[in-house]
Amino acid sequence: MTDTLNHGFTPPYLLALRAAERPADPLVSCIIPAYNESENIVPMLETLHRLLTEQGLRHELVVVDDGSRDDTVPKVLQASQRLPVTLIQLSRNFGKEIALTAGIDHIQGDVAVLIDGDFQHPPEMVPVFLDKWREGYDMVYSVRANRDNETLAKRAFTRVFYALLNTGAPLKIPENTQDFRVLDRCILDALRQMPERNRFMKGLYNWVGFTQLALETQTQERRAGKSSFNFRNLLGLGLTGLTAFSNMPLRIWTLVGFFISLLSIGYALWELLHTLLFGNPVSGWPTLAVAVTFLGGVQLLSIGILGEYVGRIFNEVKGRPTYLISRVHKREDDQA
Repeated sequence: MTDTLNHGFTPPYLLALRAAERPADPLVSCIIPAYNESENIVPMLETLHRLLTEQGLRHELVVVDDGSRDDTVPKVLQASQRLPVTLIQLSRNFGKEIALTAGIDHIQGDVAVLIDGDFQHPPEMVPVFLDKWREGYDMVYSVRANRDNETLAKRAFTRVFYALLNTGAPLKIPENTQDFRVLDRCILDALRQMPERNRFMKGLYNWVGFTQLALETQTQERRAGKSSFNFRNLLGLGLTGLTAFSNMPLRIWTLVGFFISLLSIGYALWELLHTLLFGNPVSGWPTLAVAVTFLGGVQLLSIGILGEYVGRIFNEVKGRPTYLISRVHKREDDQA
């Protein structure tokens, strides 16, 4: 079951204007990032092709291979002989965020469908998303109905992450959003104008604005294979999101430093008063040791957080390409 979520009101007149601008015969580009998905990728391509053909929609299926080490590429090449498939091979594993960026940069469609190749994103929802796009929404995106199939630690981490990310933020990112979404050409063009290399795609989708609609969907289990996305990847993505879209970690430690300074001033006044009233018996070594180690730990942690921001600035100013492509394969009839 799919529910519409109210993450922002769109005036009806604006939807009507956007709907009137939709092409009568749009080209739909499906972007499927793939990393070691040999067991899932061909069934996903066949399913998307069937669904879009039943809708009478022209379409291209763009697989972005993110440095797979199994036989994902040979299977996609074989499927391209009978399906409208374009294969983009990255030179190495750059990560899902970059793979999505590469797909967005190279598609030709009027509208894009972003979907994982492991069937966790239900492909049968693609026609529903496209119907909403025709109604005038420039972006239709999926929100998890629940996280019952995740560990308690992952659910807690996700909740804390969104709390930190949205605290004090002028533009809040809806919780539990997914990369599974439909993007109009205007949003694709806007995303192409963003040159940052430390990419947190959910934040970029939200930042561009335009007309958006959230649909609650049920995330499925992987059809086959094992996910390569682990807690380390989740932590890295979380740090990228925080440093790219929030100054809250810096502000938190500014407040921590302020309160520690107040405590130290209060403690100094208390020691002064105690010495004046009772003298100084040359004691307090435990207090001194605890204070020094505590303040040293706070300073190192603060420097570490600052270093995360400085490190990402360093990556940006080097100006390296966001990704490198080793090969692009299209069907011969698509190249004509």
